[in-house]
Amino acid sequence: MQLALGLTVWIVWFIVKYGALAFFCEQVPPPIEQGAFTWINTTLLIGSVAVTGLLLFWANNCWRAARSGNNGADSEINAFIAGLGAGVNLLGAVVTLSQGLMSLLLPPCL
Repeated sequence: MQLALGLTVWIVWFIVKYGALAFFCEQVPPPIEQGAFTWINTTLLIGSVAVTGLLLFWANNCWRAARSGNNGADSEINAFIAGLGAGVNLLGAVVTLSQGLMSLLLPPCL
Protein backbone atom coordinates (compact mmCIF):
# COMPACT_ATOMS: atom_id res chain seq x y z
CA MET A 1 0.00 0.00 0.00
CA GLN A 2 2.85 2.40 0.77
CA LEU A 3 4.22 1.98 -2.74
CA ALA A 4 1.08 3.40 -4.31
CA LEU A 5 0.19 5.85 -1.55
CA GLY A 6 3.47 7.75 -1.63
CA LEU A 7 3.41 8.11 -5.41
CA THR A 8 -0.26 9.09 -5.35
CA VAL A 9 0.32 11.82 -2.77
CA TRP A 10 3.26 13.15 -4.73
CA ILE A 11 1.33 13.17 -8.03
CA VAL A 12 -1.70 14.84 -6.44
CA TRP A 13 0.56 17.47 -4.86
CA PHE A 14 2.25 18.09 -8.23
CA ILE A 15 -1.13 18.55 -9.98
CA VAL A 16 -2.55 20.77 -7.23
CA LYS A 17 0.60 22.89 -7.07
CA TYR A 18 0.82 23.69 -10.75
CA GLY A 19 -2.96 23.89 -11.18
CA ALA A 20 -3.23 26.42 -8.34
CA LEU A 21 -0.22 28.31 -9.62
CA ALA A 22 -1.76 28.64 -13.09
CA PHE A 23 -5.15 29.60 -11.68
CA PHE A 24 -3.90 32.27 -9.29
CA CYS A 25 -1.43 33.69 -11.76
CA GLU A 26 -4.31 34.12 -14.20
CA GLN A 27 -6.83 35.49 -11.71
CA VAL A 28 -4.82 37.53 -9.18
CA PRO A 29 -1.20 37.82 -10.30
CA PRO A 30 1.09 39.49 -7.77
CA PRO A 31 3.13 42.49 -8.91
CA ILE A 32 6.29 41.44 -10.72
CA GLU A 33 8.40 43.87 -8.70
CA GLN A 34 7.60 41.86 -5.57
CA GLY A 35 9.94 39.11 -6.80
CA ALA A 36 9.83 35.64 -5.28
CA PHE A 37 8.39 36.69 -1.92
CA THR A 38 4.68 36.57 -2.70
CA TRP A 39 1.72 34.98 -0.98
CA ILE A 40 1.53 32.41 -3.79
CA ASN A 41 5.12 31.27 -3.28
CA THR A 42 4.70 31.27 0.49
CA THR A 43 1.62 29.05 0.22
CA LEU A 44 3.37 26.71 -2.22
CA LEU A 45 6.42 26.49 0.04
CA ILE A 46 4.34 25.68 3.14
CA GLY A 47 2.43 23.01 1.20
CA SER A 48 5.65 21.54 -0.14
CA VAL A 49 7.17 21.34 3.33
CA ALA A 50 4.02 19.67 4.68
CA VAL A 51 3.95 17.06 1.90
CA THR A 52 7.70 16.50 2.31
CA GLY A 53 7.22 15.88 6.03
CA LEU A 54 4.44 13.39 5.35
CA LEU A 55 6.52 11.50 2.78
CA LEU A 56 9.54 11.44 5.11
CA PHE A 57 7.35 10.09 7.91
CA TRP A 58 6.12 7.29 5.67
CA ALA A 59 9.65 6.58 4.43
CA ASN A 60 10.81 6.26 8.03
CA ASN A 61 7.96 3.89 8.85
CA CYS A 62 8.70 1.72 5.82
CA TRP A 63 12.40 1.67 6.64
CA ARG A 64 11.66 0.57 10.20
CA ALA A 65 9.34 -2.15 8.91
CA ALA A 66 12.03 -3.37 6.53
CA ARG A 67 14.60 -3.45 9.34
CA SER A 68 12.39 -5.06 11.96
CA GLY A 69 12.72 -8.45 10.37
CA ASN A 70 10.34 -11.30 10.67
CA ASN A 71 11.03 -15.01 10.66
CA GLY A 72 7.98 -15.80 8.59
CA ALA A 73 8.10 -17.69 5.33
CA ASP A 74 7.78 -14.58 3.17
CA SER A 75 9.79 -12.18 5.33
CA GLU A 76 12.29 -11.43 2.54
CA ILE A 77 9.51 -10.35 0.21
CA ASN A 78 7.92 -8.17 2.89
CA ALA A 79 11.29 -6.61 3.73
CA PHE A 80 11.92 -5.93 0.03
CA ILE A 81 8.52 -4.28 -0.43
CA ALA A 82 8.97 -2.20 2.73
CA GLY A 83 12.45 -1.13 1.61
CA LEU A 84 11.13 -0.25 -1.83
CA GLY A 85 8.32 1.74 -0.22
CA ALA A 86 10.87 3.63 1.87
CA GLY A 87 12.87 4.44 -1.26
CA VAL A 88 9.82 5.60 -3.21
CA ASN A 89 8.65 7.82 -0.36
CA LEU A 90 12.15 9.21 0.16
CA LEU A 91 12.51 10.01 -3.54
CA GLY A 92 9.10 11.71 -3.53
CA ALA A 93 10.13 13.76 -0.49
CA VAL A 94 13.36 14.91 -2.13
CA VAL A 95 11.59 15.89 -5.35
CA THR A 96 8.79 17.68 -3.48
CA LEU A 97 11.23 19.66 -1.36
CA SER A 98 13.41 20.58 -4.34
CA GLN A 99 10.35 21.88 -6.20
CA GLY A 100 9.19 23.75 -3.12
CA LEU A 101 12.55 25.41 -2.65
CA MET A 102 12.26 26.86 -6.15
CA SER A 103 9.57 29.09 -4.64
CA LEU A 104 12.33 30.92 -2.80
CA LEU A 105 14.17 31.75 -5.99
CA LEU A 106 11.70 32.47 -8.77
CA PRO A 107 8.72 34.83 -9.03
CA PRO A 108 5.53 32.77 -9.34
CA CYS A 109 4.11 34.26 -12.55
CA LEU A 110 6.82 34.60 -15.16
